[in-house]
Amino acid sequence: MTTVISFVDPYADTQELPVWNGEQAASSMPWEREQIATHLGTQYQIVRELGRGGMGIVFLARDIALHRLVAIKVLRQEFATSEEHRERFRREARMTARLSHANIVPVHTFGEAGELVYIVMKYVHGESLGERLRAHGVLPTEDARRILHELALALDYAHREGVVHRDLKAENILLDRSTGRPMLTDFGVALQRSLDPVRAEASRAFGTPHYMSPEQAAGELDIDGRSDLYSLGVLGYYMLTGELPFDAPSFEALAAKHIAEAHRTLAEVVPQALKEHPLLIAALERCLDKDRDHRWRHGGDFATAIGQPVRRRWLRRVTAGNAAALGAGMLGAKIIGEVAMFAAALRAAFKWS
Repeated sequence: MTTVISFVDPYADTQELPVWNGEQAASSMPWEREQIATHLGTQYQIVRELGRGGMGIVFLARDIALHRLVAIKVLRQEFATSEEHRERFRREARMTARLSHANIVPVHTFGEAGELVYIVMKYVHGESLGERLRAHGVLPTEDARRILHELALALDYAHREGVVHRDLKAENILLDRSTGRPMLTDFGVALQRSLDPVRAEASRAFGTPHYMSPEQAAGELDIDGRSDLYSLGVLGYYMLTGELPFDAPSFEALAAKHIAEAHRTLAEVVPQALKEHPLLIAALERCLDKDRDHRWRHGGDFATAIGQPVRRRWLRRVTAGNAAALGAGMLGAKIIGEVAMFAAALRAAFKWS
């Protein structure tokens, strides 16, 4: 008789009825799930698969002792015996575990058992930003501004801790369903500048081609937080326009565009967003500068520049003459009579004295 285990949780999207049992399990259960059941079955009950990446598979599971849902990321079977990939997995766990920020998915524990290598993380009940964008196309300007603001603060914190993410993209941003909070995850190719020596491996173009900074695409050795801020600019462009600034059929062609080709400006693609929040558009254009010395130096500076939410009453104070004051492709407007915090944001964005 087949044993059926039922698991119902008010915060889960589905009711799991696993039927893998006996001979059937050997032929139909995925290797990664079988490994979790074999080595961690007394601690965690798998609910379902959440997603797959280049190196790992993530499962939703129930922590039996603590009665909570968790996400378990395991190294895929084809990499389980590769010491290089196992070490990268260890480094991801250790690097993420030392980061404590409201917008970074926390790690609960890490372990190895036989060929199984796993990371247990907080489960963020919701969807990825990539899923949200595929479903809705674009986000309202204020929603995009809020998400960018929170992510910029998370990156600022990570960079000050010496960690450069190197793979910021919509699929690596989780949106909490109850709070709307964006949470950064997947530090699998992150660089810890204080510990990682510059070596030949560092010249590999780690990351996702559509989001790569020009220096990443060129394979430069010295990558810092400004590379993440370029990727944040790409993410903002995607949220507001529904398209990425560059596309090409091959990595080489896409890399060449990031390095040398100008993107269509946000003012051209989404003029309404310029009217709604000129500071946001200007700040994103600065993120997308080819020369990293011309980008924001820190995520906190970018967050300050876009810190004020969209307010319709500001729009009446925007004039074409104000926007022209930005120059060099930067767009924006001078807002008169606002509170001191907003004036500080203007000075940070445009370096007005």
